[in-house]
Amino acid sequence: MSEFQMTHVALVGARIDAFLPLGFRSRSELTLRRVMPQYETSLTAMGTDQARATLAAQLPIWIHNAITDPGFPGRGELIMPLRRFEGELRDSRDNEVVSAVLNAGFRNRPLDPLNLPESMPLRQRCSMLMWIDSWQEAYKHLETRVVAILMNHRADIDNWLATSEPEIDPAVAV
Repeated sequence: MSEFQMTHVALVGARIDAFLPLGFRSRSELTLRRVMPQYETSLTAMGTDQARATLAAQLPIWIHNAITDPGFPGRGELIMPLRRFEGELRDSRDNEVVSAVLNAGFRNRPLDPLNLPESMPLRQRCSMLMWIDSWQEAYKHLETRVVAILMNHRADIDNWLATSEPEIDPAVAV
């Protein structure tokens, strides 16, 4: 996971709210754990638009699983978009938005720059909005590419959800 540490911090730590309904409150609780959301219907039985929207809404969960679980479906294909995003985070870590997201992620505090909270002071919101372009572009590219790959592996993900154990064996963890 160290290869994608910044990605995990930015997309899991700063989006920890996505994990709350599943019982996780911090990145440390996710160590060597698979996160398996429950669906009333399988991803393959969902309509294309519904499945795409579901995967996009739960992107932090799927990013965590792809980074953490060496047996996650489509992981080999997901590595390149993750590497690209990680590189963009490294290149832009002085950007105010990227810096704020990483800071929040290390502290397991929610911060989604594409959906800033109303409670955020106006001055900070304005500052974030001035620097949001690089984040928006990198995130949208990652989301589009990852969701497309996940859509191609819906049946495998359904099987993974049905057969995987929550704990990841440390001997096989990468």
